[in-house]
Amino acid sequence: MDHVGNPRHKGVLDGAQVIMPGGSPECGGSVRIYLKGGEGGSIEGLSWIGEGDTISMGSTSIVVERVVSEDLTMDEVLELDYKNLLDEIGREVIGNRTRNATMGLSILKNAVQKYRRDRRSAGGK
Repeated sequence: MDHVGNPRHKGVLDGAQVIMPGGSPECGGSVRIYLKGGEGGSIEGLSWIGEGDTISMGSTSIVVERVVSEDLTMDEVLELDYKNLLDEIGREVIGNRTRNATMGLSILKNAVQKYRRDRRSAGGK
């Protein structure tokens, strides 16, 4: 997994509107997603930091890279499919570590949902 040795978009994002932690060091790793929203549900900035096993760190890098490189909207992030991610990484690589492989995507979806909740409670500002 090239993403393990060369993680994409890893680091703290200045100006992030949501910082979403997740995972657990005892269960494959922990990740913190940094998200900055843009106009019309776009994502203006996205990065992550974390520590953990090869599967959780590599898959988080893959997910974040896809969102950034394909310029996905928040709606499109919420539509990303866990099974497709597992197929892309390779189920033979993941083995029984499905939770580790989907952790980054789960945290990213939680970050998008928090961003939307915060915007609604602030009156959309």
